[in-house]
Amino acid sequence: MGGGERHSCMLAQVLAERGHEVELVAHEDVGKDLLADHLGLNLAKVSLRIVPDRGERDMANLSADYELFVNASYMSRVKARAIHNVYLCYFPTPFDHDLGGWRRWAVRRLGPHVRGGRPGPSGWGLGWFPPEGGRRRSWTWTSGHAELLLPGGGERVLGLDLGRPGAPGPVETVLRDERGLQVARLQASPERFQRHYVTLPSSPRDVEIAFDSDTFVPGGGDDRTLGVAVSQLRMSGQRRSLKELAGEKLPWLLRNPQDLSFLDHYQRVLANSEYTRTWIQRYWSVDSDVLFPPIRVQDLRPGRKERKILSLGRFLAPGTGHSKKQLELVEAFGKMVRRGRLAGWELHLVGGCESHQRGYLDKIRGAAEGLPVHVHANAPRPLVEELLARCSVFWHATGLGEDEERRPWVFEHFGITTVEAMAGGCVPVVIDKAGQREIVRHGVDGYRWSGLDELESYTRALARDVALRERLAASAVERARTFSEEAFAARWSQIEANLGIT
Repeated sequence: MGGGERHSCMLAQVLAERGHEVELVAHEDVGKDLLADHLGLNLAKVSLRIVPDRGERDMANLSADYELFVNASYMSRVKARAIHNVYLCYFPTPFDHDLGGWRRWAVRRLGPHVRGGRPGPSGWGLGWFPPEGGRRRSWTWTSGHAELLLPGGGERVLGLDLGRPGAPGPVETVLRDERGLQVARLQASPERFQRHYVTLPSSPRDVEIAFDSDTFVPGGGDDRTLGVAVSQLRMSGQRRSLKELAGEKLPWLLRNPQDLSFLDHYQRVLANSEYTRTWIQRYWSVDSDVLFPPIRVQDLRPGRKERKILSLGRFLAPGTGHSKKQLELVEAFGKMVRRGRLAGWELHLVGGCESHQRGYLDKIRGAAEGLPVHVHANAPRPLVEELLARCSVFWHATGLGEDEERRPWVFEHFGITTVEAMAGGCVPVVIDKAGQREIVRHGVDGYRWSGLDELESYTRALARDVALRERLAASAVERARTFSEEAFAARWSQIEANLGIT
């Protein structure tokens, strides 16, 4: 229920308000009223359709039910089959971005030779993480729901080792076929891997087996959601080629990051920013239309401004997600305060924090000790809006110290919180990278900085000049309206007309 979900659900609301019959397709019943309330939307005219997660082929078949199908799932490769198909892209993250350097090299150089043969007894579908382990044993984690493609034939026996190393406890795993019927119920223990044998009925064609189980988050910087670990997959009585053995032992070699054939099934790709549009062109070699996210600027109003600086974003340690670099901001603020250059000013850090990020949050609190720094983890929305109204300056540092050419996906693809801060009358002082460049006009609405020394210089200038703050804040409020819900609806109308949708 974040910015991406609000982007797609706002489009559903706009279409429904124009008289179209609109369905949101999901694999879990999140509760439409809860979704609407959390995202601040009116989904009364929108239906929620719950379908089992049986993979991208099944979703492609489902898309044929519609006149317009909008794919808003991150990194999805569904080959849509509606009359009109649109791909809403938050960023064209490469399919092998999570692999190390040598594995990416192997996927691109050796993968085509492995993928050239029949995948054997373990054609890996959705829901699997890259393999891990050591020389004696390697295993592959499921994400709670994972799909395995098995070859057809007579009655066969699937052998596998099931475990849960590092988990807080055991779990039951249910294996189901493509119809959702139970094939087996197996136990996975954190103490050791246990061998299981599952008899499969004869089938003239390949069959898809799903592994379903409860999940856990390891913590300690590992923010993955893990189900069970599968090792030593074997199909009795079947001879395998060297290619098939390689694909079974090293399933990540079966990935094909160069396969962009899914794009042929979409009339248009929509980007959430010009930054994303640039990388869509570089990675996918296709043009796209920009549809900025809709911001609730009408709900935000400047209040009585105080000497407070605000940073708004989830608490994520570098290397574990889209880090907002709060630790670096606290350290920079501390240096300014200790030098006597921001006397009487406070720094407020606001954002969600999941349990596995508590270590990073503790580091931030440790760095803030003795400083006028206030950390608001998992703050309620009313407090967020109060701080947006009262704070005078807004800081944003996502991408600080990162290499845009090597990992462009770790930067702010747009910057919803920056627009919200501007609507609340905060003067933005943000990193001069990625989506921030499209929002903040340097010297007009706020400032963009390239290093922490510039962050300090611009902040000090604002701190000592009330008239400058008021002038830039007024311009920021006006600029924020460029990204309003009304602007979103108007831009969609242009895209809709170009697509020939009525």
